[in-house]
Amino acid sequence: MGLFSKKTKAPIYDAVDCENKKKRMREIFNETLSDGNSYDILYAYMTSSKFERGFVFDTNTTSFYYYIVGYRLSDYSLVLVQVDQDLKEHSEAYFVDMSKVVNVSYNPKYYQLCFVYEKGSREYGELLKIEGTSSKTLYGPKNIYQPEEIEKFLDFAEAFRSDLEQKGYKLEKWKR
Repeated sequence: MGLFSKKTKAPIYDAVDCENKKKRMREIFNETLSDGNSYDILYAYMTSSKFERGFVFDTNTTSFYYYIVGYRLSDYSLVLVQVDQDLKEHSEAYFVDMSKVVNVSYNPKYYQLCFVYEKGSREYGELLKIEGTSSKTLYGPKNIYQPEEIEKFLDFAEAFRSDLEQKGYKLEKWKR
């Protein structure tokens, strides 16, 4: 061990608070969708950055968007419900048009799963960061530990990817 090497610590989670957050996420999702129990859910977030050049200082602003992601393997349905940091308020459900998705990629280093829309769509796609959060997280809901949910969601994405391959789409490499 060198002078500047640092041993990484495992994230600290409060198991009781984590279970309460997962129950609250399920309540929100079922409140938003009438058939919410037919979906598996997990927590994800997106970020957007804006860089502005100023007269004296340049500024970079990052915005965080928190989501409850619902997915159903039977019909490849994907739903996003935006929530606030405290899981008290939420938006209406946003259904991702999976018929316009032409590629699915995953970057395991950053826990980013991307659903890319076809050319000519108004947006590029959905870039979801699907990692959990610890009790010391500075942004978003704290204490969401979800390794099983992440694995199930990646299974969903892989199944959808194989369906795209059968339809003849050329896909980026998949690394898990």
